Amino acid sequence: MPAVPERSIPEWSMPPPMVGGHVTGPVVVARSERAILIVRQVLAYGNGLGIEVEAYGRGTYRQEQGRTPDLDHGLRFSLLIADGRVARMDDESGLRDGRGPMMTNAGGQSGGGYDGSEDVRLSLWVWPLPPPGPVVLTCSWERAGLAEAKLTLDPDAIRTAAAASEPYWRTDRPDESL
Repeated sequence: MPAVPERSIPEWSMPPPMVGGHVTGPVVVARSERAILIVRQVLAYGNGLGIEVEAYGRGTYRQEQGRTPDLDHGLRFSLLIADGRVARMDDESGLRDGRGPMMTNAGGQSGGGYDGSEDVRLSLWVWPLPPPGPVVLTCSWERAGLAEAKLTLDPDAIRTAAAASEPYWRTDRPDESL
């Protein structure tokens, strides 16, 4: 069996090639007349958190002439950890100081319709794994009327899930059949 090449993607940019441990989800974080924001799942890895989110809006999408809309459709996320540090989506200050935390938009898809509807799916990556203690995810979607919604993540569930994560490819066992 050929050797699997080392991963050349930095660990702060996206989840590792692993099966993450389940922390929580699905959870409705906020709902209004015009929008709903759902955390589909939070997965923990030894080096961070993967957060899958979905947002749906009614009458919120408006394409401006000559302008390509943001892939995140104006959704904003941040994560407050126990020591007071905050990771904001796509803010690299945690990377610059080398300690983290950092939250990146690791991919997703979005769309809008002529009827003003919006569908957004994002994969957020938080690096590194938060230290023990309270962890609060904050979300906002101003044009949909969602000012600030919070989801508190159970720190014990995060630690247990991280310990349960496992690599895709095991080197300690011969090839396993399904």
